[in-house]
Amino acid sequence: MKEVFVVEAARTPVARAGKQSWFTNVRADELSAIVFKELRKRVGLEDKAKQGIIDDVVWAATANAFMEQGLNIGRLAWILSDGSYDVPGCTVDRFCASGLNSIEFAIATMMNGWGGDVAIAGGCQHMSHIPMGAGADVHPDLGNYMNMMAINMGYTAEIVARRFNISREQQDQFSMESHLKCAAAQAANKTKDVLIPIQCKVPAKAAKNTNPFGVAPAYVATDHLAKAAAEKGDELAEVVCARDQGVRPETTMESLAAMAPVFMQDEIASVTAGNSSQINDAAAGVVLATEEGAKALGKKPIMKMVSWAVVGLEPDIMGIGPTLAIPKALKRAGMTQDQIGLWEVNEAFASQSVYCRDTLGLPKDRVNVWGSGISIGHPLACTGARIACDITALFKDPDFADVEYIMESMCIGHGHGAAAIWQRVK
Repeated sequence: MKEVFVVEAARTPVARAGKQSWFTNVRADELSAIVFKELRKRVGLEDKAKQGIIDDVVWAATANAFMEQGLNIGRLAWILSDGSYDVPGCTVDRFCASGLNSIEFAIATMMNGWGGDVAIAGGCQHMSHIPMGAGADVHPDLGNYMNMMAINMGYTAEIVARRFNISREQQDQFSMESHLKCAAAQAANKTKDVLIPIQCKVPAKAAKNTNPFGVAPAYVATDHLAKAAAEKGDELAEVVCARDQGVRPETTMESLAAMAPVFMQDEIASVTAGNSSQINDAAAGVVLATEEGAKALGKKPIMKMVSWAVVGLEPDIMGIGPTLAIPKALKRAGMTQDQIGLWEVNEAFASQSVYCRDTLGLPKDRVNVWGSGISIGHPLACTGARIACDITALFKDPDFADVEYIMESMCIGHGHGAAAIWQRVK
């Protein structure tokens, strides 16, 4: 079996989906193409003649693989990036874990010798243009086998809160802390090495604090959508987007407590927009290489995946998936929980995040130290790759020089959980 390493990582900022999204005028395939261009630049493969070393592009676009995310976006976005035709591409869907699963698929293929020595993997999601569930048409008999309400992720968050007695106060406290951690990380520019600054035209009302450190753009987005918006009378501003949009540093327990429940309306409803993950637009990816591939690229390995696990569970409580996937990943690695130095467990909802953290007994000061889905955002198919990118930054951060292993995990819609253990390459 060959060892496979992450040798580079890059991602777009995570924009908050909706009418004020910084990427409302940039398509999912273009965000993906920008990531491909940046990754090629970082490993010295800008010349098309050299790109044949890349054996495959394994990309993710979950839940809504149609419109701009359809027709095998992994392949078409690669071509859009002016990539060489001889590099193939495919598209993966495991809902919220798609970005991580795409990386795992590529690693597994390379490890057993069925892949080459270099691959690109990751994912994208544009929830402004394609809302979650758009275009879905489930079989009329599915309700005979599962609670159809569980297709709505917010409903499952309420069920977790009720079944496991997670209070509104606990959820709001967790959410406030996520925003404060993310704000502190942004103020310290912690993810500067993986973020790709993109110049684009955004709604004028959203054109503030997009580039707090004044970095130059690496890429300029096309004008196709911006021109159409301007023709409709939308007021736009051209800015450089160089941070994640969704964090709210001003968040307090009082501001969260004032928010009304969204998914249920009875007297014990507790899940609000404030203690739920955001909907987002973003793309993220990594370059994977065997030892031979890393030497050919002249790149030093950053980290490697030493274990992976995916589990299925009752769709109604999909949020507790990490409590099942994490022990499975640890067992497969022959490791114990105390060997994990940091925990990146995606925050789909505060209810499930609190349950997973407390049930597993995770140290609060080592979980999502720079924020996660509630503050950074959860662009579905991008999330697993976004986390992997940020883990490369965590391994490089002097504050965590003592950390050898980082666990990445997430719950997955319709009743799954996934987990992977990343090890620092010294």
